[in-house]
Amino acid sequence: MSFFNQIKRLYGSEFFKFSAVLLSSNIIAQVIGFIAYPFITRLYSPETFGVFNLFLSIVGILTLLATGQYELAIVLPKSEKKAIALFQLSFLLTVCLALLSFIVISLFKQNITSFFHQENLTSLLSFLPIYLLLYGFWRIMNYYFVRQKKYYNVSAYSIIQSVISSGMKCFLGFKGFLSFGLVWGQLLGQFFATLVAMFFSDKLFFKHLKQWDMKEIRIVAKTYSNYPKYQLPHGLLNMVASNLPVLLLSFYFEMGKIGLFSLALTVGVTPVMIFSNSIYQVLYSKMSERVQNKENIIHDCFAFCKMCLIFILPFFILFMFVPESFFTMLFGIKWIGVGFYLKWMLPWLFLAIPNGALCFIPDLFFQHKKAMIIGVIYVAIRIIALLLGVYFRSFDLAIILFCSVSALMMAVRLIWYFFLTKKYEYSL
Repeated sequence: MSFFNQIKRLYGSEFFKFSAVLLSSNIIAQVIGFIAYPFITRLYSPETFGVFNLFLSIVGILTLLATGQYELAIVLPKSEKKAIALFQLSFLLTVCLALLSFIVISLFKQNITSFFHQENLTSLLSFLPIYLLLYGFWRIMNYYFVRQKKYYNVSAYSIIQSVISSGMKCFLGFKGFLSFGLVWGQLLGQFFATLVAMFFSDKLFFKHLKQWDMKEIRIVAKTYSNYPKYQLPHGLLNMVASNLPVLLLSFYFEMGKIGLFSLALTVGVTPVMIFSNSIYQVLYSKMSERVQNKENIIHDCFAFCKMCLIFILPFFILFMFVPESFFTMLFGIKWIGVGFYLKWMLPWLFLAIPNGALCFIPDLFFQHKKAMIIGVIYVAIRIIALLLGVYFRSFDLAIILFCSVSALMMAVRLIWYFFLTKKYEYSL
């Protein structure tokens, strides 16, 4: 089948329809976010933005621990009973970790801020358990919606979260709440979007929490034990790897530099993650059904990668020629340097699109252990790259090396994904 025939077949498929729903809503959410950024960057300093991103890095790592990554398995079982048991197990783990984090922060808040050498982090840590609980609930519902193909619910969440979060960050900044305006805005956006998702889920969220089958929960916990054993460490490694510049370099360089890179990271990584995650959610559901039915999957995976090369890569190439003055005009004079970091991130960001969309492939073939080993190597190489920058006392060198090795490892991981799919095709 030719490439253009594949495109034509995808265009009229369920995959295209559902991807279009998620992408359109995420584009709307991103446009709203980008409209707000010129106001946000003029209200908040790079130092404040750096501390906020340090907080988000800590939260991001803990949200993966919250569910033990069991929510990823909700899509897989044919039995609805097992899917509900995974839903309940993930919910139970999220509540337990949120309570534990509340106790730890209440007792050791000062110790945590002293460890990171950031006193401004103290006031933000109090919000962590609430954010952890809300985001954990959403991740569980998100994968259940994917299983049920309720993509309009996922879309509604994205738009509501973006509107409220962006609006509140601007409003609180205008009102002078500069120390915690960013966190409160993020938290309120998460709260209202999660609340709407709960009530517009045909009461599924509340329905599945009324009757608990502890025996079935124990069974699925054992059946899908690879997720906390291998997928969780792998997910943590990926999260740590993505946030290493903020987590590691904050010990050695001023927070203003961290803030500049954090803005570049937000502007660059967020749309890429949202785009690839939209494709991922549809492909994951579709490909898991095909693997269960012993059907071919490699052609659609190849077609998606070719589409990335033809339709997306040219935009990344053109972006390389955008002058630094454009970013200064957009974000303000105090954000000089954002464009420099963003351009060095482009090869890594482009390869992150097919990587993010196809990252379910190890899950389909239970290759969690190998994925975790690759993740360990990935983190180790990134740490070495950053420490070389620290050794030479150059923040810019640290970022250049970090982005370069990230692109290299993305290419290696993508090759491995196609090796797994080819191996599966030969077994049919």
